[in-house]
Amino acid sequence: MLTTDSIIALSILSLLFLIGVAYNDNSNTIAQIQEGHARIFKTIPLANLVPKDVNTAGENITVSRPPVTQKQQQQTSEIVAAIIPYIMPSQQDLKSRQEHPVAGLKASQQDLKSRQEQPLAGFNTKGTINSLISTPRDKWIATGNWSMNANNGALTFFQTNMTWFNKSGNATHTHEFLNFRPTEGRITIQPGNTISLKGIVDVGTNHRVVWKNVDSAISVNNGKTITISLNDKQTNSHFAGQPILGIVSLITRCSDVPLQAMEVLPSCGPS
Repeated sequence: MLTTDSIIALSILSLLFLIGVAYNDNSNTIAQIQEGHARIFKTIPLANLVPKDVNTAGENITVSRPPVTQKQQQQTSEIVAAIIPYIMPSQQDLKSRQEHPVAGLKASQQDLKSRQEQPLAGFNTKGTINSLISTPRDKWIATGNWSMNANNGALTFFQTNMTWFNKSGNATHTHEFLNFRPTEGRITIQPGNTISLKGIVDVGTNHRVVWKNVDSAISVNNGKTITISLNDKQTNSHFAGQPILGIVSLITRCSDVPLQAMEVLPSCGPS
């Protein structure tokens, strides 16, 4: 078994051997490396691992090598010069990378800006309110209508008028949702005739606004149904935390300006 000192000595000798190989002719390099590996990884007497030009007498190890030729020095310099740029980029390269953004990222930003500046198709949509809200004391049935329009990414109109009746029909009142203001991004109709909006709305009762700037959400689902949700606390829990539901009777894409690829849509406006 090799001792710690033997392992250290073996490592030093192996390193010296490989350094010596690097200065030999290219035609002999592979063969010498293979021979060196075979020697290093076999458990054989240390004396057999020492090249003939290595003197291990005494405490110091000395190596007697013939002088390095000018050709060998030139070959080594050329190898180092070829490798350095790959592992150590120059200051000029680093500066250039910092000053010039990645082409793909720059193109993506320009493309996004271009898309934002181009007109977006809007929509005209409307339908009816057909909803039921259950409270601890009674059930309330809503009937009414709603309509919503958008043009070039902006909501231009939204209104909902409803009449509510209790289950027995002996009590009734109205509610109106007015002046909806979106709070997130540009508005457009998504594939499948789906529309999702978040914003604030004014809520009226019997044709008088009683709650202003109520957090709300509107969802048109696959061009078939509509869901209107209101913040429960901001409306004094009047709607019992339940959404108002309705049916879509019309939904069409529209634009007041011609779009790309020779596309011309109906003008946007109240439907």
